Amino acid sequence: MQKKSVNQIDVVLVGAGIMSATLATLLHELNPQLKIHIYEKLPACGQESSEVLNNAGTGHAGNCELNYTPEKNGLIDISKAVSINEMFELSLQFWSYIVKKNKTIKPQAFISKSSHASFVWDKKNVEFLKKRFNKIKEQPLFKGITFTDNYEEIKKKFPLLIRGRKKLDDIALTNYENGTDVNFGNLTNILISQLKKQNSFKLHLNEPIQKITKIKDGYFIKSKTGTRLTKFIFLGAGGNSIKILQSLKIKESFGYGGFPISGKWLICNNKNIVKQHQGKVYSQAETGAPPMSVPHLDIRKIGNQDSLLFGPFAGFTFKFLKNGSFFDFPKSIKLTNFKEILSVCIKNLNLVNYLFKQIILTHEKRMHHLRKFYPNAKSNDWKLIDAGQRVQIIKPSKGFSGKLEFGTEIIYDDKKTLAALLGASPGASVSAASMLEIIEKCFAHEIPNFNNKIRRIFPSYQIELNKQPKKLEIIRKNYRRLLKLS
Repeated sequence: MQKKSVNQIDVVLVGAGIMSATLATLLHELNPQLKIHIYEKLPACGQESSEVLNNAGTGHAGNCELNYTPEKNGLIDISKAVSINEMFELSLQFWSYIVKKNKTIKPQAFISKSSHASFVWDKKNVEFLKKRFNKIKEQPLFKGITFTDNYEEIKKKFPLLIRGRKKLDDIALTNYENGTDVNFGNLTNILISQLKKQNSFKLHLNEPIQKITKIKDGYFIKSKTGTRLTKFIFLGAGGNSIKILQSLKIKESFGYGGFPISGKWLICNNKNIVKQHQGKVYSQAETGAPPMSVPHLDIRKIGNQDSLLFGPFAGFTFKFLKNGSFFDFPKSIKLTNFKEILSVCIKNLNLVNYLFKQIILTHEKRMHHLRKFYPNAKSNDWKLIDAGQRVQIIKPSKGFSGKLEFGTEIIYDDKKTLAALLGASPGASVSAASMLEIIEKCFAHEIPNFNNKIRRIFPSYQIELNKQPKKLEIIRKNYRRLLKLS
């Protein structure tokens, strides 16, 4: 191994989004002596998936996302919703720890309380929602969730959903009052602004990585400001992480690929309309739609203004990032993943057809989808904007085929000197849990009193809160107070 020099650093993070900001913050809290550098090719942090209009802003906790509780053979499986809720609890604990430690941070700048509701229509979906509610309400994590199929009760809470709707229709709604709206772009910049105060941290903006070379005990990182030696790399570069893994020929990534899906929102800034919908309302995905395209009508706090967003409407582009290249997807097809990508494309022709239909939707056809939620919506109150770019995981499956995975996954090299985050939702919402996993696997041996330090940040570390309701109540009371969510 090379002798230690001024150019040797401990940790390099590629991409300045919420994941890198979280991992860098956690590592600094656990070991302030670590030299940590973040490289970002754009001129600012949090401009891709973390940026406020590039994601749903929902603190994903399984309260309202119906795709997290699938029905199989008449039975509702809530295991994924419970798991994601447990992970989101870790995020809330981490954010409250940061707010408590840094009195200058105002939690209102990145998080606010927002109802999480599920709204369905037609008899079949009403029956599903009722079965889901009856099962999920028994879980301590979801204590307080309510159900109603009464028009007047729904109208009182979410008037836009009811006005103009025929009362003969079957409808139902579940609601969780203690949900959250999160501005992950602001949160990213808050975390990194705190890190920039530390001598052991450096942020490289407008500085893409030009080359990474694997050596025996680490990596050489080359950029426009020179070459540095690092012991560990985290790839938090969205879809570009796949390309970097391929360039390094990491065998653990063989068979992996990316399926890019773009998104668009309808946005309304009419104050008279916005003030009538204070929450996030999700419904069922349409037939053939990917899980990330579950439709929802949301309140969003963007700066000093509240807006309503509806969508997302899906599409297809070859780009792996919003600021990427149209050659991203074709260049990612290699001998090591060709059969997986080919089999996924063949097996998911319905998805490809759905994406094509989404691309050619007119404004009025998009409004037609919105009016299923908000019957009295007027076309001139809404305009179309671009959302973020998502790259769903294509991974090896049984036999010689591939599998399209809707979620997030971390890939490690054999020596645990590299970790790469792939995938999308629930993504940013479970950033603390995802980055904690990396620390457990790659850094625990380097941090004195590891468990004690972790528990200062995460009171529920190694605890299933859903099985300890008293502990859950104490922890929630604390972070809700600190984050002004009470």
